[in-house]
Amino acid sequence: MPDNKLIVFALEDAANFSVLSSEFHQVWCHSQGTVLEDRPVYPKTQCFDPFPFPDLTDTQKTHLRALGEDLDAHRKKQQAAHPKLTMTQMYNVLEKLRTGDAIEGKDREIYDQGLIRILKDLHDQIDAAVAEAYGWPVDLSDEDILFRLVALNKERAEEEARGHIR
Repeated sequence: MPDNKLIVFALEDAANFSVLSSEFHQVWCHSQGTVLEDRPVYPKTQCFDPFPFPDLTDTQKTHLRALGEDLDAHRKKQQAAHPKLTMTQMYNVLEKLRTGDAIEGKDREIYDQGLIRILKDLHDQIDAAVAEAYGWPVDLSDEDILFRLVALNKERAEEEARGHIR
């Protein structure tokens, strides 16, 4: 049942969904958000409001929109085919895949049902497209991503102080 922790993004473009699904936004959120016990918390005023979205060209919007729609369709299709499969399970196994942990037992079943290799590929494509939108290399460390996002946030705040609102 929804409660005060529910956050809904009513965005009209799946390109924004891609940016929010990217490693860039994840790094920002882990830095700016909070933690409850061992779980990250997403305070909208700290994670979403000040996040410096990239300025997208029409071509970049089109590409990120398609990737976002593909990501959404993939997850929905796998969950429809396997009603007990959850997003949490899929992303926990994706994290194991990314860190090189063994995927066996129940995780292997989730890997197969969720087509986690395809999920990883979609996220990798999104990350590359978002890096391109920022004009940054795709292989930045989390520390470098955060440094650049904080600098961009500061630049945008200075623009707003001068009256330029994006």
